Amino acid sequence: MRFSIKFFNLLFFIFVCGSTFAASNSKVKFATVIFPKGQIFQLEIASTPEQWIKGLMFRKYLPKNSGMLFLYQKEDYYAIWMKNCFIPLDIIWLDSKGRIIYFIENAPPCKEEPCRVYEPMMKARFVIELNAGTIKKLNLKTGQRVAIILPER
Repeated sequence: MRFSIKFFNLLFFIFVCGSTFAASNSKVKFATVIFPKGQIFQLEIASTPEQWIKGLMFRKYLPKNSGMLFLYQKEDYYAIWMKNCFIPLDIIWLDSKGRIIYFIENAPPCKEEPCRVYEPMMKARFVIELNAGTIKKLNLKTGQRVAIILPER
């Protein structure tokens, strides 16, 4: 894949802005995620057990090109549920190399107990939650690679 100097300058600018914003808000950190055709999203990072459990619960709105990146230390079968979620989501599981290994489109909010649990067919290292319809809009397929740029610690 070939990228122009302008594209790399744009990526650098986004990385610097994202890192500055993350540093200014110590509780919430963001990753820049670049999808296969160059679409750029700013995703809130969930990297602790408490953040994994809460996820996007109680959110009534998710801005365009945003979502959540669940960051795990190792590959495993990470399950996602929609408990206390108010908006439908697309869920994407990625392996350690950032390849899409599985996804669920338009997971509806959980309306009754027990909530449905979504789990990948293979071990994953990352999980991404986005507004429902994003997978279709971006024409994402399994096997495609997603670039993840994490903020400096």
